[in-house]
Amino acid sequence: MFLLLLFAAPTICLEGGTIVINGLDPKTVTTADVAVFVEPRSKDQPCLLGETRRDGGKIVFVPRFPLTAGVKFRVVVGGSEIVIGAPKIEKDPVATVRVFPSADVLPENQLKFYLHFSVPMSQGDVYRHIQLLDDKGKPVELPFLELDQELWDASGKRFTLFFDPGRIKRGLKPREEVGPALVEGRSYTLVIKRDWRDEDGTPMKATFTKGFKVAPPDDSQPDHKTWKISPPIHGDDKPLRVTFPKPMDHALTQRMIWVTDVAGKRIAGEIELSDHETVWTFKSVGSWRSGDYFLVADTRLEDLAGNCIARPFEVDILRPVEKKITAQTVRVPFRVK
Repeated sequence: MFLLLLFAAPTICLEGGTIVINGLDPKTVTTADVAVFVEPRSKDQPCLLGETRRDGGKIVFVPRFPLTAGVKFRVVVGGSEIVIGAPKIEKDPVATVRVFPSADVLPENQLKFYLHFSVPMSQGDVYRHIQLLDDKGKPVELPFLELDQELWDASGKRFTLFFDPGRIKRGLKPREEVGPALVEGRSYTLVIKRDWRDEDGTPMKATFTKGFKVAPPDDSQPDHKTWKISPPIHGDDKPLRVTFPKPMDHALTQRMIWVTDVAGKRIAGEIELSDHETVWTFKSVGSWRSGDYFLVADTRLEDLAGNCIARPFEVDILRPVEKKITAQTVRVPFRVK
């Protein structure tokens, strides 16, 4: 119980998100005589919605919605008005847990970043908190695709940040007029500013930066035939290991590759990515049984530049292409001995 304010009569405190008033004369003060307002109270301001009930010798106000931490409230009891405050909950500062891709060398036609935070973040105006600096410390002009509908996952902890495709694809007007967002041979710094707050208003612990160098553009499709598979051994609990010739998209690689038996039944297990998203491991639930298996990949699986197994991202602008890639799969067989 957190005691907020003490009078000879009455006393008011917060208990489990409710406002409790003690020391009232039940003959002179009823539940109808109690109202709660957000402080400062303005003229014609409505009171907080909730239920007011008598519990023995005290009156309890149960708000319909949780009381906001750090906000003050004015409790009106009969002819008296008392200001109390909901205690502010101390929270750890927001941390940018990881940014993917994790490599420090990226292709000139890098498509996107994934920003992972420790808690759900505030949304609706995110791009003002993000900046890309060149090797001279100068901001790159409008490098990212600023969408009205921001690309958050369901948890509110992962934000997908796309480069402007018009600055990536050759032959398009933005690239011809302004140039590519990233230039081969130069270095850049992705900056996530400290003033970005979480959904409760808590600021970041510190400004986050990720430096990287730019390699030549990657226009080649991922080829599943070049993946190196290191199968586990029968009865072993070591994971299946798959090595890619180049880094792959962090989010897509975790959900677009799986393992099946010869009958097509998925094998349950846990997936991990390592070595800058060039190594995919799969730890089966239980020990591996000897026999034949398939590593299955969705052909929409992408590399860092957005090239997928089905087709490259850098398409011929003079040749019509499908507007949508049909979901298909490829299989790579392996055997557990």
